[in-house]
Amino acid sequence: MVKFHNNDKISLILQCMKKIFIVPGFKQKTTDKQFVWLKRFLIAKGFTVSLVPITWERATMTDYAVEFESFYEKHKVKDNYVLGFSYGAVIAFITANKLKPKKIYLCSLSSDFKEDVRSMKPRIAKYIGKRRISDSLQRSGKEIAQDLAVPAVVFYGEKEGRQYPQLKIRCEETARLAKQAKLVVVKGSPHAIDHPEYITAIKAQF
Repeated sequence: MVKFHNNDKISLILQCMKKIFIVPGFKQKTTDKQFVWLKRFLIAKGFTVSLVPITWERATMTDYAVEFESFYEKHKVKDNYVLGFSYGAVIAFITANKLKPKKIYLCSLSSDFKEDVRSMKPRIAKYIGKRRISDSLQRSGKEIAQDLAVPAVVFYGEKEGRQYPQLKIRCEETARLAKQAKLVVVKGSPHAIDHPEYITAIKAQF
């Protein structure tokens, strides 16, 4: 009989696990009510769920990406997946090639790239702030999509697509340009990951 030391046992358990990182939207927390169903569902599907804390205040998307990369490297296992919502989807998208998860789920991928800035409404620009807009000019959504080496599922809601047409463009273009991507248009859904149709659409992809 082969005997394992405690460290060996822990290592073996980690190698057998599959983990999914949930990255919330701008100024959200993964402990917020809208993510409760998602955590429960993913646990039921056999995932270990890692809720990603992001320090939103006084930081840019580049900062968020670095923060997530550090968190991911500390908590990753053998088989890792990432699901991001809105700004969280941008974080998952722009870090995917570096972190190399098995698959990413981009829910309502925000239009936070240099191609999107000129279409941004003044009230949205004010809410986001000058530093974040300046930061978004440093990355191309098209180029990142073309270079994406990780399989992806891209979601957006029909209703949010009408409300935020540039988000719709970003999601559709990303799915079209990426080599291994699937686009899911969620019937009648607004920008809400806990909308019944959004829930149904996500569940269908696991």
